[in-house]
Amino acid sequence: MIQLPRTKTETALDAICLLVIISMIAYAAYEWQGLPERIPMHFDAKGNIDGWGNKWSLIPIPVIGIIIYVGLSLLGKVPHVFNYPSQITEANAPGQYQNARLFINCLKTVIVVLFGFIEWSILHSAKEGTLDLNLWVLGLLVVVMLGTIVFFIVRSFKLR
Repeated sequence: MIQLPRTKTETALDAICLLVIISMIAYAAYEWQGLPERIPMHFDAKGNIDGWGNKWSLIPIPVIGIIIYVGLSLLGKVPHVFNYPSQITEANAPGQYQNARLFINCLKTVIVVLFGFIEWSILHSAKEGTLDLNLWVLGLLVVVMLGTIVFFIVRSFKLR
């Protein structure tokens, strides 16, 4: 196994993830007392609320974000066990492994930000009484996630 040093980009992406996770927890704690007992917990494809829960239903959102952060962080430490679109050789291994690690870090960041947006939307809907989800932001996050996947797959082919 090749040991690759962490890049500044990876460190910055981890910092963003941790900031979002801490913000999710802090914002929910800050708003907790003012939340109604019944809050929106699910939105349909048009962004309308179609599922409700109590405020304790918020707890799993940052917990899942933390699990994703930790799980993908651990996964990023073992790029030699990933499946690659081409044969890994001594010559291309450093580039492929670095690309795969950066891919995992980018994907992890987008997913954690997505969870942060969802929690913020739920809290905002509960607090303000609005009944919708900003589909433009949600759509942008989904496009960024899919774009990240495509970008790194194409990059992996180029690093053969």
